[in-house]
Amino acid sequence: MSNIARQLLAYRHRLLVLAILVLSTWLSLGLVVARWVISGHRAYGFLIWNLFLAWIPFWIATAMYYGHLRQTRRNYLLLALGAMWLLFFPNSPYIWTDLVHLLAGRHDPAWWCDLVMTCSFVWNGMILGLVSMYLVHRVARDRIGFWGGWMIAVGALALGSYGISLGRFQRFNSWDLLTKPDDVASLLTTHLLHPFSHRLPFAMASIFFAFLLLAYLTLVALMAVGREEGMALLEDSSSRRAAPQ
Repeated sequence: MSNIARQLLAYRHRLLVLAILVLSTWLSLGLVVARWVISGHRAYGFLIWNLFLAWIPFWIATAMYYGHLRQTRRNYLLLALGAMWLLFFPNSPYIWTDLVHLLAGRHDPAWWCDLVMTCSFVWNGMILGLVSMYLVHRVARDRIGFWGGWMIAVGALALGSYGISLGRFQRFNSWDLLTKPDDVASLLTTHLLHPFSHRLPFAMASIFFAFLLLAYLTLVALMAVGREEGMALLEDSSSRRAAPQ
């Protein structure tokens, strides 16, 4: 067996997850294109762009995790990737806020098709964000320990939730931190100095944080259950081979 074949076999479960994510993304794209063809006008095109942005933190986290598996000692490289990931991470769960565009036309039968289409984008953005969070969490846990990993994860979810709030209410994008640093710094300073005058952004951030934290805990618990079942199957198989015939 060639080295490439052995690597593909070793990473078959990761590749399966990637294939499912890609197929799910193509389904969302197919739904919006079908809507364009049927309706004759290009509505909801922003969902495609937002889903593209949701893939960015996933690929950054994948690169970070791959570098970690290769046991790179360039911690500055992992830190740079981690900072870049955190910058783009809010784009993944941000797609939840696109549901606001469905408020109009609730009595139109086509509204239900739009709901399914939009929810498919929301699902993909959400799962991409959670998987990228899990990869970063794994790297942090292996590098700085169990509690350090959870501090990174919870802190990233909190900052990401605040980023969602900034994106929806102040219309800031991830790259505005680089292109408009003065505007971002001014807004952050105002929010920190006068939090009670900006209750809505903080309230939304708190709600999203609670939701994302519970969603991420669910993912971690499911991963733990999968590992336990895998170990149980492995032990059962080993005991059967060891049993006298």
